[in-house]
Amino acid sequence: MKKVLFLLLLSFLAGTTAFAADGGPYLADRHVARGMKCADCHTPDNKLKTSGDLDVCASCHGDYQVMIKKTDGRYEVNPHGQHEGALPCSECHKGHKPGVNYCGGCHNFVYKVP
Repeated sequence: MKKVLFLLLLSFLAGTTAFAADGGPYLADRHVARGMKCADCHTPDNKLKTSGDLDVCASCHGDYQVMIKKTDGRYEVNPHGQHEGALPCSECHKGHKPGVNYCGGCHNFVYKVP
């Protein structure tokens, strides 16, 4: 019985690892699938490398002005070119859980947030 339970657990863990490597449901899974390591964004104690986190994301994605240009025209209103200015990326992009439409807290904009 123990052997069967062990094999079931092993199968489950192998399946979830493969899912994450293939670009699972979260942004961090996409990053891992593209060859990034946890240490690219996190400190050894698993915190984001900087408090504002624009610096961490900007090292690959470009600064906020670059993101405004990249996302211009994708939606009726550009989620990066909005009245609140440059928000921390993690305000919407959550890495290890589903993204959040921060603008949707006050507006009726519909964004697909990775």
